[in-house]
Amino acid sequence: MAAMPMPTPRSLLLLLLLATPFLLLPHAASASAPTSNPDIDLEYLIKNAGLDDAPAATATDDPEDGAPNFPDLDADYEDDEEDLFGDDDGPEESSHSHPSAADEAHVLLLTAANFTAILGARRHVMVEFYAPWCGHCRALAPHYAAAASALAADGVDVALAKVDATEEHELAQAHGVQGYPTLLFFIDGVPRDYAGERTKDAIVAWISKKLGPAVQNLAAVGEAEKVVTGDDVAVLAFLDHLSGAHSDELAAASRLEDTVSFYQTTSPDVAKLFHIDPEAKRPSVVLLKKEEEKLTVFDGEFRASAIAEFVSANKIPLITTLTQETGPAIFDNPIKKQILLFAVAKESSKFLPIIKETAKSFKGKLLFVFVERDNEEVGEPVANYFGITGNETTVLAYTGNEDAKKFFLSSMLAI
Repeated sequence: MAAMPMPTPRSLLLLLLLATPFLLLPHAASASAPTSNPDIDLEYLIKNAGLDDAPAATATDDPEDGAPNFPDLDADYEDDEEDLFGDDDGPEESSHSHPSAADEAHVLLLTAANFTAILGARRHVMVEFYAPWCGHCRALAPHYAAAASALAADGVDVALAKVDATEEHELAQAHGVQGYPTLLFFIDGVPRDYAGERTKDAIVAWISKKLGPAVQNLAAVGEAEKVVTGDDVAVLAFLDHLSGAHSDELAAASRLEDTVSFYQTTSPDVAKLFHIDPEAKRPSVVLLKKEEEKLTVFDGEFRASAIAEFVSANKIPLITTLTQETGPAIFDNPIKKQILLFAVAKESSKFLPIIKETAKSFKGKLLFVFVERDNEEVGEPVANYFGITGNETTVLAYTGNEDAKKFFLSSMLAI
């Protein structure tokens, strides 16, 4: 780890532009492993932020009853509702409703005795594996119950259920439960992880997208304007027809991407609103998001996998602040190589514009991540993972390898 004199903003930008391309080489030189514990997966560390010592994903014995005692995803949780999303520097949740009490009339209680029968009778079931002592589980409860009630009121064909994993040990182990809460969504008995935000609105939106039409039609400019102003991220395809091979490929891509809404249109006026030339060759696809670099044009082959990969790579902002909520978008992204800025909150405003300017030159090639160094829940354990000490602002190049070890370039920039 080599320290350098304090650069000016202009020299830092030049230094980043010169140094960053080396991360794109197939085998980055002078790579070294994180110094804390290379056997701990970084993604698991983020998911379990709040633990005193991020353990391997295994169960321990409960001293009281011998039951498996999986990690509570927030060991330091306090019951105050204001602590649901961490300290005052945590992500804003003003757009979400905050249920105050858990009316669980529409939440099914599953046990080993009825689990198979319920999943056999209902095609779509979301199951929460929880522990009564788990702080995050208690925080989730009113949101989960409110989501169940909202979906039931809308007549959505889905059941929301829960399993007390401290009582149903074998059921939890059979489904690979390694922490609380674990949310699984079953379609025809086949589970997949839910890794979205633990709020009523997020759960309802995620399930609605899964069960609703994969692609929505936009025929009128008024409808399109609501999408442009309302959706954080949206994908629009400008097609010759709203059915057929191209529409089918777009729908298949949408099913591969959980968090972004897909739209299609044949209207030149709607296309123009999404900054597509009405005379452009069809099919055309653009991704629109609410930030400075808001428009990205798809230039690959019109196949579901290529479109989904394009969306996954471009849906996140130029710089993503690392939190438990944004972790899935970072780790599930097809782009694995990252530039991480470690800085305390009060210093970040000096450096984020510089990093953002650099990110524009490597859009679609590298992920740029801001780690709030003085965030005890996430920033501190991640810094420890990479062997970073103190609160000095540091830029780290991380190769994101998926093997047993994680590597980073030793030529770190101490700013």
